Amino acid sequence: MEKLFFSLGPGYEVSIGNGASALLGSAAAALTEGRLAAIVTDAGVPREHVELCRARLADAGFAAGVFAIKAGEASKSLDTVEDLYSFFSGLGITRSDAVVYVGGGVVGDIAGFAAATYLRGVKLIAVPTTVISQTDSAYGGKTGVDHLGIKNAIGCFRHPAAVIADTAFLETLPENERVSGMGEVVKYGAIAAPQILDSVSRALPDERIIAACAAIKLRFCEKDEFDLNERRALNFGHTFGHAIESASGFTVPHGQAVAYGMLAAIRLGERLGVTETGVYSAVENACGRAGLDTRWERALGEAYPYLIKDKKSDGRTIDAVLLKRLGEPVRMKLKPEEMKL
Repeated sequence: MEKLFFSLGPGYEVSIGNGASALLGSAAAALTEGRLAAIVTDAGVPREHVELCRARLADAGFAAGVFAIKAGEASKSLDTVEDLYSFFSGLGITRSDAVVYVGGGVVGDIAGFAAATYLRGVKLIAVPTTVISQTDSAYGGKTGVDHLGIKNAIGCFRHPAAVIADTAFLETLPENERVSGMGEVVKYGAIAAPQILDSVSRALPDERIIAACAAIKLRFCEKDEFDLNERRALNFGHTFGHAIESASGFTVPHGQAVAYGMLAAIRLGERLGVTETGVYSAVENACGRAGLDTRWERALGEAYPYLIKDKKSDGRTIDAVLLKRLGEPVRMKLKPEEMKL
């Protein structure tokens, strides 16, 4: 079992390992005075994972209701958040109780935003079940929904009270979700730990790699909790990637879009004289070994109009994250036309 402590917000413990879900009941009991829990999941999460979490909570004296949203990015809407408010109200959730999400990044974003805004804040316990959520999205406190086709256009920072990442849950992931999730693993290798790139394959990442990614995110977030400076390095691949997702109507999975975005950003860095020779091939090879598609050019064509709508845009320029070399990200303010490839 790997343990980390994020000293952000009130501070929270992260537990990563096979069977970590056994800690859910005791963690919830220690963090809340009430004994009600609202479990938020989606229809794509295996029911046995949800029922195991409900049983762990019941063992600790919690009565728990379950709300399953429709799987997919389309659920990241204010309509879904309103449905969650109604669910919380019907259960009788108070600020002494807990919202527990069991799922991936989409579930975490929606449940986190709903928990942050219902009654001005109910404690959130994260039980991430995907590669992306266990390595990246469960940490750091970003929550939100999409709006008018723009990814994460509405949201807030609200840290979970605990993160419990049971690596056994990854074993039931469909192949495409496992492969997509590796886009974030490659990102962490590219920006901070090149040795991670050497370990990438189509196999599931083990708890050591998952904890290494979480620790990198911890390092950046503790320097810049609200994503104003250093933390923006974590967006490597995401500016192009989010634009690709939006342009595709969110049919391109997030991790795959990040992979496209990283390769595009490296090519941009080469064109601008920022990126050293050899970086592109190292990241491309790692993506290929993970099973990610590397033909980013065809995905980028319709994405440019969405770049200026990126959250890091000031309306004139975009805060682009490039690489000088592996392990050394660099930020540049660029006009949209300067990002054309």
